[in-house]
Formats: sequence, C-alpha cells, structure tokens
Amino acid sequence: MAYGTNLVQKYVVHPGDEASSLLPQHVALVNEDGSDFGGGKAPGNATTTTAGLVKKSSAVRAVASADAAEAASDTPTKAEFDAVVTLLNECKAQVNDMISKAKTAGQMA
Repeated sequence: MAYGTNLVQKYVVHPGDEASSLLPQHVALVNEDGSDFGGGKAPGNATTTTAGLVKKSSAVRAVASADAAEAASDTPTKAEFDAVVTLLNECKAQVNDMISKAKTAGQMA
C-alpha cells in the first residue's frame, strides 16, 4: 500500500500501567479517511464453514458407569446385560447433554 510522501509512524500499544508518567503523549488513532479507528474488525460469529467467535459451553460430567466386560459365558447373564444397558444409557444421556449445551452456547444449530 503506497502512502505517497506522507510520513507514517508506527505506534505499539501497551497496557496503561506500562506508560511513562514523565512523557505522556496523546494520540488519536484514525483511519486513512479521517474516521475514528475502532481497533480493528472483530471476528464475526463462527459458521459451519468460517472460523469465528463462539461461546464456551457448559461442562459435561464424565461417564461414571463401569466399563462393559466380556460375558462370563456365551450367553450373557441378566446382570451382565443390564450393566451394558446402564453404560449405554449413560453415554446417550451425556451425548444428548453435550449437544444441548453446544446448542445453548451457539456452537451448533
């Protein structure tokens, strides 16, 4: 980008507590057309194809059910089958909770 014969100075922005109280300098940041400089363009909302800003979702608890184990014989017992059903139901509940929280946070439509 050519600026012709204009002298363009570069200013590095620091937190206010790092500024010198001995040499204060007031600076107005403006765009080339003279309008106020807004600090740059913030990213928009994320879409399925474009990166952007999203909120964090709420935490989801870990699956607490015991891992499924191999059946003691070729025919699972009722207790073995029930343990697998309990684990599967908890996994389903956690996935649905994660989906709900992602939707609430705006991370998913």
